[in-house]
Amino acid sequence: MPRVLLVDDEPSIRLTMAEFLRRDGYEVAVAADFQSGVALAADWRAGDADGGLDAAVVDINLPGRSGLDLLRELGGPEGAVPVVVITGEPNPALIPEIVRAGAYDFIAKPVVKEVLLKAVGRAVGHKRLSDEKRRLEDEVRRHAETLERRVEERTAELIEAYRVLAHQEKVAALGRAAAQVAHEVKNPLAGLLLYATHLRGKTAGRLAEGEAALLDKIVATINHLSSTCEQVLNFARPPRVEPRPLDLNRVVSDVLQLAAPQLDAARVELRREFDAGGVVAPLDEPAASSALMNLVLNAAQAMRGGGTLTVRTGAGGGAAFVEVADTGCGMTEEQVRNVFEPFYSTKPSGLGLGMPYARKVVEQHGGRIRIESRPGEGTTVRVDLPAEGTR
Repeated sequence: MPRVLLVDDEPSIRLTMAEFLRRDGYEVAVAADFQSGVALAADWRAGDADGGLDAAVVDINLPGRSGLDLLRELGGPEGAVPVVVITGEPNPALIPEIVRAGAYDFIAKPVVKEVLLKAVGRAVGHKRLSDEKRRLEDEVRRHAETLERRVEERTAELIEAYRVLAHQEKVAALGRAAAQVAHEVKNPLAGLLLYATHLRGKTAGRLAEGEAALLDKIVATINHLSSTCEQVLNFARPPRVEPRPLDLNRVVSDVLQLAAPQLDAARVELRREFDAGGVVAPLDEPAASSALMNLVLNAAQAMRGGGTLTVRTGAGGGAAFVEVADTGCGMTEEQVRNVFEPFYSTKPSGLGLGMPYARKVVEQHGGRIRIESRPGEGTTVRVDLPAEGTR
C-alpha cells in the first residue's frame, strides 16, 4: 500500500483529502505544520528500509515554517520524496520558486478529488520508478565490481600460468641443450676412462709415487665429469613417477639414514619431528627419495662448520608435508627467487640441478615446494603433497 504524507493546517480540508486518498488505496499520515510533517516522515523512514514515504501532499501556506521549507526537507539527501504542492491562490510568480524547491507537481484550492488522486498517483508512480532505477543502478554497480574483481583474479591466474609455462619452456629448452652436450661428451669420457684405467694398470709398480698419484687424479676427474654428465641427462629426462600409498615417515627415515655419513662429516645435529600418527601419501619412492636427498644434502652444505637440521612431517586438510629446516647461512631474496633455475647454484662447486630436479619431482606428484630463508637465519624448505590419510 503506497504511503502518502498529507500536511495542511486546515482540519476540514486535511480530513477530506485524507479520506479521498484512503478510499483510493493509500496509507495516509496527516500533519498540520512543518514540525509534525518532518517528524512523521522521519518515523516512517526509520521503520522502512525502502525510505518510508511514496509521496507527499503539502500546502504551501503553513503556520511557522512554510510548505516550501517542508518541500526542501522532504526532497533532501535523506531520500527524495515527490511532493505535490497545494496553493490556495494560484500565483504565477510562485511557480519558479516551487520548481526550484523541487516540487513534483502542484494543484490549486479548492482541491478537486480527481485532480488530487491523479497528481498523487503520478507522484507515487514516479517514486516507484525512481526507486527501481536506483535499485537497478546499485545492482549494476555490484555486478560491475564483482566482474572487475573476477577479471583481476583471472588476469592474475593467467599471468601466473604464463610465467609457469615460460619457465617450463625455458627449463625444457635448457635441458635439451645441456643433454645434447652431455651426450656428446659422455662417450668420449667413457673412452678416456678406459684408456686411463688401462694405463694405470699397465704402469702399476713402475712409476714413482707422485706420477702414480697423477694417474689416480686423472681417473677421479674423469669419473667426476661422467657423474656430472649423468646428472645433466637425468635432469633433462622428465621424471616418470608411479605413486602408490606409502608411509611418509618411513620414506623420510630411509633418506636420513642414507645421508647420515654426510651429516656426521658435516657435524650436523639431526632432529626428527615426525607426525606421531603416521602419514600415508601417494609417492614414487625412488623419485621422492632422490628429491628429499637433494634437500637434505643442500641443507647440510649450507651449514659450514656444523649446525642443526630439523626434519618435520605432518598432515592436515587432505595434504601431507615435509619440512627440511637448517641453521645455515640462509639466502637472499634474489637467491630464493633463482634457486629453482637450472644451473643456478650458491655453492662454488655446485652444478645447480638439485633444487630444479626436486621441484620437478614434487610437481609430478601433484605437490608444490616452497622456501623461506633470510641471510644468517637459516632456510626452511617445505614440500606439500596430496595425502591418502593418517593412521
